[in-house]
Amino acid sequence: MSDDEVTMVTNTYKNALRSARSACAGPAADLERALSAARVAMDGGAWQGPMGQDFSGELDHHRAALNDAGPAAMATLDAAIAAQPETVPSTAWQVRWQRSGPR
Repeated sequence: MSDDEVTMVTNTYKNALRSARSACAGPAADLERALSAARVAMDGGAWQGPMGQDFSGELDHHRAALNDAGPAAMATLDAAIAAQPETVPSTAWQVRWQRSGPR
């Protein structure tokens, strides 16, 4: 094989997308469980009065935002994963791509 020869290699970008998707699922579920428990506590009278009402409204707002954003984020990752081939030419950007941020 010469230096100029292009071969098909694993798409490391697609693998990173899969890894990111897996890493997101657990924390999102944990957050929803925590917010659900807070809602149950509030419904049980944990905090009453004007400040409790304000907190309850904010809690519902955050739960709704999470319930909208979570599935949308997963769908975006799923679409990005589906759009990537399993293998790419050794000269493709997906081979040289490096993930930024924590690993």
